[in-house]
Amino acid sequence: MQEFINIAKADFTATFAGAWIFPVLLFGTAWILWKEKDPVQRTLTGLLPLIFLFLYWCPLTGIVFMKILGDNVYWRLLWLILLAVTIPYAFCLLLGKLQGVMREGIFIMLAAVLVLGGRKVLSEEWFEPSMNAYKLPQYVLDVCELLPGKIHVLASNRLTPYMRMYDPTITLEYSRNALVFNGMEEVYGPTANLYKAVQEAEIDIDIVGPLAQKQGCTFLIFSASRTYRGDWSAYEYKKYASTDEFVIFVDENYEEGQDTRKWED
Repeated sequence: MQEFINIAKADFTATFAGAWIFPVLLFGTAWILWKEKDPVQRTLTGLLPLIFLFLYWCPLTGIVFMKILGDNVYWRLLWLILLAVTIPYAFCLLLGKLQGVMREGIFIMLAAVLVLGGRKVLSEEWFEPSMNAYKLPQYVLDVCELLPGKIHVLASNRLTPYMRMYDPTITLEYSRNALVFNGMEEVYGPTANLYKAVQEAEIDIDIVGPLAQKQGCTFLIFSASRTYRGDWSAYEYKKYASTDEFVIFVDENYEEGQDTRKWED
């Protein structure tokens, strides 16, 4: 229970920190419930956001959703609250009750609340200069430029969001969505077990090697800082290449130009 409260509180604070959106949302829902006469509009724009907030904070429903979604993405439940619908609709209801200079003045005031109470989207917090023409992290290009096409890869979590953006002929054993397995004590299926095995501080080759072979992983890519227990050659893998940040292993039976993808584009 306490773990749920801590995660829910931290995620909620991180989502709404530095902006006035949440108090504006509460004002909007209160105004809609008070002034809106149409029961459908009242339910969709006024009541529904409060229902989602209840589901988020209620331990009974929250713990269930956290188990389903994973505690690292539980905060996305807040995306179901239609901020971009509820807040403007409430403002329109308010302005509809006014006329003349009063309406114009209140409109300017409400616009100022949204502008001054938000955060700059085009800021250094969210954007940084591109390192290359691909607009991908340079360490991704350093790895991908060493790889052939039409291969099946087990890659570091730092690479999986980007590799297919560079070369869509590469297939991945798991993508960034596999992060959901981090919140599970037990996982089922070879891909999930393979993912969990390579997250260990020291990779046990006697576990990863046979699983990778079974799943047809031609190339294995790990951070250069990773340590291993066992011998890759025992499972027919050898070092293929390396960069400043990553080491690449390859199936010894792989032949240059061979198509080892799990599926075709």
